[in-house]
Amino acid sequence: KIKKNRPQKIISNLDDIPFYDYSIFDDKVFLRPYNGKVLRAMDYEMSRGCIYTCSYCVETVIQDYYGFTNKSSKGALLDAKKYIRSKSAQRIYDELSTYREKFKIEFVRCQDTNFLTINPKVLKELAEMCDNKSLNLKLYIETRPEGKNKKSVKILKSIGIEGVGMGIELAGQDFRETSLNRFANQNKIIEAFKLLKEHGIKRTSYNIIGLPNQDENSILNT
Repeated sequence: KIKKNRPQKIISNLDDIPFYDYSIFDDKVFLRPYNGKVLRAMDYEMSRGCIYTCSYCVETVIQDYYGFTNKSSKGALLDAKKYIRSKSAQRIYDELSTYREKFKIEFVRCQDTNFLTINPKVLKELAEMCDNKSLNLKLYIETRPEGKNKKSVKILKSIGIEGVGMGIELAGQDFRETSLNRFANQNKIIEAFKLLKEHGIKRTSYNIIGLPNQDENSILNT
């Protein structure tokens, strides 16, 4: 069946969405280069939504579309629990297991807007399943640096997270806050990268140059 997003009505239970039908694609779409090898890979989402309201991000357009417009002075979406939704741990495990078996997938590029805002209970259950049943997949995720601590990194390792991409945007904290509505403490960003490195998880920093009002020094500092 086809499940449609009706205007201003959000699909709250992502388990209602059928498994993706990757059989319609030519087999070569699964072949991707990664770290000097060609792996069988795919894109996948466990969740939808983000609790943040960065002014330059398409996520804010989606939030407005569904009527989530109230935000805090620190750039967080109010009523975020109704906006962020994820699949259940069992559904995620069953789905990824199916793709690994059916399409011989080795690597998964997770397209979640902010992976670590997935319900902690779901992540913990998924980590336990992966530990006990050995999903045996490499996953690359995207998330914010603020959510990194020893507990969350341990969960990432258990799930099989190979690497983490984090939006830093630029080096100047003041510019991020005043121009981008993005509040991320500089020290926490640095500590997040150190913590991931200590646990053997690859790191990617997403940066932007040429923003309105960004000067040459800001670009060089970044």
